[in-house]
Amino acid sequence: MKRTLSFALAAGFGFLTVCTVFAHHSNAVFDHEHMTILTGTVIRHEFINPHDLLHLSVTDENGKVAEWIVTGGPPAEMRRIGWTANMFKVGEELTVYGEAYRDGRPIMIRMRIVRPNGEEVSTKGTAGYGFYQDFMEKYGKDNSRIKVVGKKQSREGGANR
Repeated sequence: MKRTLSFALAAGFGFLTVCTVFAHHSNAVFDHEHMTILTGTVIRHEFINPHDLLHLSVTDENGKVAEWIVTGGPPAEMRRIGWTANMFKVGEELTVYGEAYRDGRPIMIRMRIVRPNGEEVSTKGTAGYGFYQDFMEKYGKDNSRIKVVGKKQSREGGANR
C-alpha cells in the first residue's frame, strides 16, 4: 500500500511538472508571418515576472491613439543581457519591431527596439531576437509582410535592418 501510494504521488508530481513546463504558454497567438513596426511613446515599463512589459502610446495614420503592450522575456533573462528596470523612461520615443497578436489586439512580442538616435537596444539572446532572425531569413525585404503603425518609421528603414 505504501509503495503504491508513493508511486502514485511520484507519478502525479511528475505529470504536473511536465504539464507546467509545457503549458506555460504558446507563441501561436502571434502572427509569425508579418512584422509590425510601432513607433510610440513609453507610458511605462514593467520589469516584472513572468515577462517584462513595455506600454507605448501609439498614434496611427488616422490620428487615433492606442496603448500597445509589448511583451518580452523574464527579468532574469533580460538582466543577463544588460537590461534594468529603469532603462526606458516615460515619454521616451521608441520604434519596436515585433509580431502582433493574430486577433488584432494591440499586443505584440518584441523582436527589436531602436531609440530615435538609431541606438539599438540589445535583445540578443532572447526568443524575440530569434523570431526577428527567422523572419528576416524567411521574408527578407518583403514589404507586403510589414505593417507600420505610428509616426516616423518608414517601411524601407524597417525592412532593411
